[in-house]
Amino acid sequence: MLLYIGVSYTLFHNRYTQLILYFLMQTVASFSLLVSFRFSFNFLFCISLFLKLGMFPFFSWYIRVLYRFPSFILLLRSTFHKLPPLLLLRLVLKSSMVSVLITSGVLSLLVGGFLMLTILDFRYLLIVSSIANNFFLVIGVISAHYVSLCVFFVLYTLTLHFLLVLMHNFLKPLLVSEYHKLSLLFFSSFLLFNIASLPPFPIFISKFLLIYDFISCYTSFTGLVVLSVVVNVTIAVSYCQLVIKYFSQVYSNSSLYFFY
Repeated sequence: MLLYIGVSYTLFHNRYTQLILYFLMQTVASFSLLVSFRFSFNFLFCISLFLKLGMFPFFSWYIRVLYRFPSFILLLRSTFHKLPPLLLLRLVLKSSMVSVLITSGVLSLLVGGFLMLTILDFRYLLIVSSIANNFFLVIGVISAHYVSLCVFFVLYTLTLHFLLVLMHNFLKPLLVSEYHKLSLLFFSSFLLFNIASLPPFPIFISKFLLIYDFISCYTSFTGLVVLSVVVNVTIAVSYCQLVIKYFSQVYSNSSLYFFY
């Protein structure tokens, strides 16, 4: 956490309020995790975990704060910074906690998926998508099939990294040659369709494996998982809207950056 504070401080520019608020919320969540672990308060542990990951019902502060984060810090927070609490969850996981975890995960996916339908801002979309995808990380930890979880995590991290790089460094293709325009067009479209979890792209396959592994361990939650699959369609639709915006911006003169 101290290392993360140091890196964040060097990258922020006049946005220290969001940084302080973020670490205040993380400190409260970490202290609550410690107390719940010490006294075996399973429900409090789950609530503290939801606060730390920005899951339902604690996602409103998460969105407002992360929207102002630099891209590198946003990448860390959306990926690697989720690993410590998830590993801690694996160590203290009990059967009585599964229902609470799945309920919050499904609600995070449900709210995030339908909220994304109203979003065309690329950074905002990535943050809400990160909240919704917490569901798949949680079921991966619960089912303890770490190969599928690692595959999903690596694919999501790489895709998010390249998308954030494009968002800041990719000038409008009209300024480059036709060959490079088409190359960047296909590469960007692949990244967007991949993070949208459209079949048969790799992230879709990794999500399917996570769901299959979870159902094989907890057959009683089959209905909720089916609901999550249906809601995940809204995520795909949201990114398809962004792709349409992307294609229109690529061949227009209205903006220098196609993601804005």
